Amino acid sequence: MRQDTMTPKERFTAFLTGKPMDRFLCVPLILNHAARVNGVKVGAYNRDGRLMGQCHADAWRRYGHDLIAIFSDTAILAEAMGTGLDFQEDDVPLVERPAVSIPGDLSRLVTTQAHTLGRLPLFIEAVRVAVAAVGSEVPVSCCVPAPFTTAACLRGTDQFARDLIRNRVLALKLLKLSTATACDFANDILDAGGIPVVVDPVATGSVLSLRMFEEFAQPCLKELHGAISRRGCPAVLHICGQTSRILDAMVGTNANLLSLDDISMAEARDRVGGRIGLMGNVRPTQTLLKGNAEDVTREVRTLCDIGRGCARGFILGSGCEVPIATASRNIDAMMSAVQEYGQMK
Repeated sequence: MRQDTMTPKERFTAFLTGKPMDRFLCVPLILNHAARVNGVKVGAYNRDGRLMGQCHADAWRRYGHDLIAIFSDTAILAEAMGTGLDFQEDDVPLVERPAVSIPGDLSRLVTTQAHTLGRLPLFIEAVRVAVAAVGSEVPVSCCVPAPFTTAACLRGTDQFARDLIRNRVLALKLLKLSTATACDFANDILDAGGIPVVVDPVATGSVLSLRMFEEFAQPCLKELHGAISRRGCPAVLHICGQTSRILDAMVGTNANLLSLDDISMAEARDRVGGRIGLMGNVRPTQTLLKGNAEDVTREVRTLCDIGRGCARGFILGSGCEVPIATASRNIDAMMSAVQEYGQMK
């Protein structure tokens, strides 16, 4: 097997500046799976910033991936603003009580200094812990739930979907407030030495039409990406699910890098690879969770061949979060395969 000649941080810096790299960056989205590496329950991990940061540092020492991505669940901003969660012992918390169950609840929504409330300070602590432990060798990022996803957690996803049609004024108010909190949290991540990665699973093309995405999700993402870019940091956007019909609109959010899930990477390369960097998309469930090392290797090799045609750059990643129960041998296989087949030609 070929050996790396750059550290993840050197490789990441080279990617951002257009300098030569030894191989493609490899970013399996190791999020809650980091708790498994240290043998702790996810419920404990997502309520203890120091433990979370240590789990991610140790997961990096175990796998050697090129970007640490600190994360628990996409309701963290909504929780800080008033949404009640049901915490699970060994899984992510679930929305139990939306903050705005009826329109009148909007006046009681927590908006002032919301980024300092709930579990948000724990994530900033986790970033600091990981940066202090391994930040000289690997970049550390932290996921920021996007405004559309946060608004859905504040209102309840089904009700928010109805609001987009029947109560547009309320929907836009929720989006505006969610955008402000997301921008504040992104700045806190940057202040702690981390890189904000925007995640918007509810604004997927599996749910929204192109028109709805452009009307409700895209303007908020533009504002959030602008706040990140003004700090001199690349804006990274991940949207789960099928994104073929909203792909050009995702480019229109002024992101610098798109992390893609359920879409042909060849299609994404041909349509937008000349305008924006692309990342993805080893299948999380079919390949990483349910497949074997040979399946992983085969998929990585194909993606690396496709990625060489991405004019604005390519990162080999998982399509979405590495499932918590993924076997370590499959993540090892992903790293080994990119070392073998991700060499720059």
